[in-house]
Amino acid sequence: MIDLHIHTTNSDGKYNVKEILEMSESKKINTISFCDHNVLGAYEELKNIDVKKFFSGNIIKGIEFDFVYNKKVFHILGYDFDVEKLNKSKYINRKTDKELIKIQEKRLDFLKKVCKKLNIKLSDNLTIKTSNEQANDIIKMDMQKHEENNEILNEILGKDRKKSFWHGHVMNPKSPFYIDLTEDLPTVKEIADIIHDSGGIVVLPHVFEYKSIDNKEFLNDINGLGILDGIECVHSKHDKEQVEFLEDFCKKNNLLMSGGSDFHDDKIQTLGYTCLGKIDDKYCLRKAN
Repeated sequence: MIDLHIHTTNSDGKYNVKEILEMSESKKINTISFCDHNVLGAYEELKNIDVKKFFSGNIIKGIEFDFVYNKKVFHILGYDFDVEKLNKSKYINRKTDKELIKIQEKRLDFLKKVCKKLNIKLSDNLTIKTSNEQANDIIKMDMQKHEENNEILNEILGKDRKKSFWHGHVMNPKSPFYIDLTEDLPTVKEIADIIHDSGGIVVLPHVFEYKSIDNKEFLNDINGLGILDGIECVHSKHDKEQVEFLEDFCKKNNLLMSGGSDFHDDKIQTLGYTCLGKIDDKYCLRKAN
């Protein structure tokens, strides 16, 4: 049992590194990877932790970078790289907690105004308190608390509220919640190059989580660049048919298979699991049979 896509408090996760280690041990997960957004803080934390006191398994170094493609924001994973070398990259986020809070406060203010225009009720006390809080998460959770919002949320978000509000709306130019974050972001090739230069491998995650694109066309486009080493086949948002499609794609294109829950918060995801059950060892960056 593995989980190669876990977020900590170093980006937008609920739990710190030590807590994730303990949770992984209790669930008998044998291999994990911390994949925080554009930062390597988890690996700085590990330097000061006697890992074997909390977790007996293996840790594969990981990170999740943002990139821009066709004027939209997507994610790419890097694994098994030299941390010190990758940490020198200009694409590592070095913003202070104060700066990160200001960014999220600005986004929260925008999303509040959108909700007001759409007559969506929100609580009066919504604020950003810590640097790893995300405005989109706060808005999504709060607007679903109010029963009077149900009708309009069914229309805007759909009845399946588990779908990603971030990818489906905040990153969707067709949505009223859209925020343009493409300025100054690198291309996928630029990110892939720094991962490869750091001795790592490049994996395309959660292909089917994006709601505003043709997912299979996107997959073929990125793979056609010749930069991928693998695909994240198993993910919390992938169903059985999608997993089988991605496995077959890996087999045909000689790519590694990866699997992860994309764990942020145990109210949203389950560490080591997706809707299809435990994440099997065969997705630990191995070739498809």
